[in-house]
Amino acid sequence: MLFAEEGLDFVKSPVSSTVVTFLLGLGIVFVGLIALILIIRVMGWVMRRTGKKPRQAESVKQTEAAPVPEGDRGELIAAVSAAVATVLGESVSGIRIVSFKKVD
Repeated sequence: MLFAEEGLDFVKSPVSSTVVTFLLGLGIVFVGLIALILIIRVMGWVMRRTGKKPRQAESVKQTEAAPVPEGDRGELIAAVSAAVATVLGESVSGIRIVSFKKVD
């Protein structure tokens, strides 16, 4: 074993080697977490010192979609075909809508 050759006699059995590995891994994880906490706190302190405050999102009013009258079906199909063309990355003239049904 590598540790026994270097003169570390307390790590001779496989169980003690496992425990040492576990403790080293646990220690490294906690040191990393503490480092992250310190970095985040320092960044917050720097942001407060510079005086720049994060912009708050403007309140967006929740509006309901107006129901489409049955007579305006052409405009509805035009809007849907424009949305589909945008998603597909094609022009609207390259899309042909064959059927259009309302799904509940």
